[in-house]
Amino acid sequence: MQTSPIRYGRGRRRGFTLLEIILVVAITLIVSALAVPAFMRSYQAANLRSASRAVVTAGKYARNMAVLQQKQITVFFNSNTGEIEIVAVDHVSGSRVDAFLDGRRGGGEASSFATEVKRRHQLPEYVQIVEFTAPSREQELDGIYWVNYFPSGVGDSYAMRITDQQRRRSVRIEVDHLSGTTTTTYE
Repeated sequence: MQTSPIRYGRGRRRGFTLLEIILVVAITLIVSALAVPAFMRSYQAANLRSASRAVVTAGKYARNMAVLQQKQITVFFNSNTGEIEIVAVDHVSGSRVDAFLDGRRGGGEASSFATEVKRRHQLPEYVQIVEFTAPSREQELDGIYWVNYFPSGVGDSYAMRITDQQRRRSVRIEVDHLSGTTTTTYE
């Protein structure tokens, strides 16, 4: 005796029920709600690491250019715009970079300096410079900080702290003036 297979609901198509679709959408929303904040923290941390690499690279580049070209190279860090500018400064007369900076603002001794912009770099969005210290002297004017590198390979020592927009994470960068050794501490 031969049996035939049992068929349920001949005209019924196989597919997803409304309950199954709602369940999948709910699970997707829950996973997304958990993943998005973690992704944003990761994105901000990546921006902070990128900014610290930009600062360290600018210093190394300026030190190398000062030695290779036998010129004073100055790195300007603009805390207002987040721009890093590497400039070769030839002193025609006078000797102060802050006078050069005054000249860039529209007064002072700008005519006594010949300059050449070597590189410009923009810090990533939502990253800002919040602290700058240079033990040798004050090197700040209206939110613009600068570090000098000399043809002998010596540069100004400095420490800088950069942070994300919410100031939840920060990086402290310290540079030794003789060796150029950089210490980066994530806080």
